[in-house]
Amino acid sequence: MEMRVRKHSLGYKSAVLGLSLAAIATLSGCWIKNIVIPYYTQETSYWCGAASAQMILKCPKINTYVAQSTLYPFINSHNTCSGWASDPNGLKAVLNNYGNGHGAYFVVSALANQDDAVKKLAYTIDHYDVPPASLVYGCAHWVVVRGAFTDVQPTSAPAYTMYGVYVNDPWYGSTSLGENKYVDIAQWKSTYLTGCAWCGTTGSKYISVVDPKPVPNVQISYPAAPARRAQILSAAEAKQLALEYRQKFDAEPAFKREFAEGLKALASSAIGEPLLVKRSDKEADAYFIVPFNEGEATAGAVLIDAYSGQLNEATYVKRPIRYLANLRMEPARDLFLRKLPMLRVRPEILRQLKLAPSAEESGGQTTAVAPATAGTASAARAPHAAAKSAAIFTTFHSIDVDERDVSIKGMELVWEPATETQNPYYPVWAVKGTVKGAAEAGIIGYVTAKGDVVDRLTAPTALKGGGF
Repeated sequence: MEMRVRKHSLGYKSAVLGLSLAAIATLSGCWIKNIVIPYYTQETSYWCGAASAQMILKCPKINTYVAQSTLYPFINSHNTCSGWASDPNGLKAVLNNYGNGHGAYFVVSALANQDDAVKKLAYTIDHYDVPPASLVYGCAHWVVVRGAFTDVQPTSAPAYTMYGVYVNDPWYGSTSLGENKYVDIAQWKSTYLTGCAWCGTTGSKYISVVDPKPVPNVQISYPAAPARRAQILSAAEAKQLALEYRQKFDAEPAFKREFAEGLKALASSAIGEPLLVKRSDKEADAYFIVPFNEGEATAGAVLIDAYSGQLNEATYVKRPIRYLANLRMEPARDLFLRKLPMLRVRPEILRQLKLAPSAEESGGQTTAVAPATAGTASAARAPHAAAKSAAIFTTFHSIDVDERDVSIKGMELVWEPATETQNPYYPVWAVKGTVKGAAEAGIIGYVTAKGDVVDRLTAPTALKGGGF
């Protein structure tokens, strides 16, 4: 294992289709520190804290291997808040327990100011040579921030510009896009490091487990945001931008030294057709997934803001994977219709069909509808005798739905941090239409890249620090 640090300058300028290349074109110099650590996938759906600790403990400075099955019970037994799989104090405790004696010491940083939280990450990476862990997606999930990309060394200057971070996210694996991620700082602040209330704290806190030094007294700034268009870019423009980004990074020797494996994977691949994805939690936002393909397989991808052309993220895999087949519209549509009998029907649709009471009638309670099974009597054709009782109707009821009952009006790829789609490289198909002749009902279901059909996306907040 080795740690890689480089100071270098960029001498190029570039603009594509009138769009600024954000974190590339505006640089007069940059500093990169990438702490090379092994990548471990979390071994259960809620062991992201244990997997993050496992990666941090194997950094060159500590170089200790501990199994996740040992780390998680230690973390969980040292949690100080209920409702957490791995809370910040639990993760801090396990890192100090196994990292003690290696010149590393960790504390919880729960800051009200997001810029201060970003400073702490850069300082820990630079000064302590240890990658910190951060809570993302409203504190639902732990990731390791293994590298920082700035204009000058953060610990040696009174001010610096932050361009992005390099992340190991334990949710992903070697057969998924997202393992080796570069995240632009604007994307990191708006989508990932979004904060939460922790253990009775007042207001939202941006939480990481970092070195014990106070927040450095330096000025931090960020690249100016590129101009935002009123209309979404074309797919051809997104594809051209992906080519430009690849060329610019590949032309810079320092990037080739620091991220040789990733750049090699992308350089030898053909740029595929971009996929437009809309943010289902932010109506004004959208992005393109631009894949880099080797034949029918995919070696990596970049995410490009659909309104500004900003590079949001980039990722690659060591071995090309089957990817695009999971995101094709026609197979997703066929799958949706095939799995209709298992679909939970949204309460607002049932109310249109007079199968559920209004919120006022039910005392503000929502109605859940259980999946129908083959042979179940249709609740639409023969309404349940107790349907008039709001108290009874707030329990689970079934409704038969088949292809004859559904009119699909359209489909589009959407994404938000959710239990069904933690990874922005794996959006879901939102199916719009009507059920059983109801008035236009909007989204009637979703098809995930894994092939599941669900009626809604679930916010990942049931269990913090591992709640996916």
